[in-house]
Amino acid sequence: MLIRTFIRYYKYIVFILLMPMTIQAEEIEYIPSNSSKSIVKNIDRLFKQKPQKISILLTPKIKGKSRYSFSIRKDAYYLSKKYADASDLFYLSEQIDSGLKFQSNKSKNIDIIISENNSNLILNQSILSNINLGLFLKNKDKISFGVNLNKDVIISKNALGNFGVEQAKDEYMVFNAKFVKLSNNENSEFYGNVNHEFKSDHLNVGIGNTWFDIADQFDLTLGIQEQSKKVGSELYATFGDEDIKFQVGLNQIKNNSNMNMFFNLKFENVLNKENFGTNVTITSKNSVFSLGRLSLKSFRRKNLDKLWKKHINYN
Repeated sequence: MLIRTFIRYYKYIVFILLMPMTIQAEEIEYIPSNSSKSIVKNIDRLFKQKPQKISILLTPKIKGKSRYSFSIRKDAYYLSKKYADASDLFYLSEQIDSGLKFQSNKSKNIDIIISENNSNLILNQSILSNINLGLFLKNKDKISFGVNLNKDVIISKNALGNFGVEQAKDEYMVFNAKFVKLSNNENSEFYGNVNHEFKSDHLNVGIGNTWFDIADQFDLTLGIQEQSKKVGSELYATFGDEDIKFQVGLNQIKNNSNMNMFFNLKFENVLNKENFGTNVTITSKNSVFSLGRLSLKSFRRKNLDKLWKKHINYN
């Protein structure tokens, strides 16, 4: 039922994603949280350069996007610095939800996916804040090489979409669309993927929901998808942190009594480079369709304390 409903509104979703959208940039004192320079030194510099400022806005940037900002008052900052206690400053700073926004992005990214019957190597270069151009090498039924172009689209303050095309040599062009929306309480997210090969009846559709921090131990995902006209479902748990994730679960194809166990092992930012992301995924699944879905887990208010502890210190 969910698959049929999603397919029914598939054209409307594509239309929404293709609509031109203008993101107005707000003039703020912006300090990227992934800067190689000390954020504390940047804050000191801004207050010294503009002594009339009573506060600044610190906006953590995650993969070229931002959502929440910290409004840091000068008096609270110098008081916490005097006692070398950054944790107090976290609670003294106002947390502002500005909604999802694009920030300057000059990053390169390599994604390596390894499975028994389907391996991918994808290289992307950001050419604008929300547009990526890249190359890919895939080995499924045969080795194919091609180019891809995709664009991120902000749908609402807590919803993100991505659409793009990929063209392999001697093959039809493939259209990809993805979206994700955080729940209002930020405890879960709903996502969807579409993959369609032009001039063919090849259409893959998947939707699902992820609940975060179950018992403060793991995330739980329930999904349903249709691939090659076969409907299947999957249920899996995700353990780990932002750098290493281990996923284990079960999937089943409709009208097939066999239920299969699978695992995914994900390593993110392996080289630990600021503007060069290297992600490696090892999976026991034959299909990699659902592995590239979008997520907004890192853009929740609950994630701010982790970013703060990682980047704000007086040492």
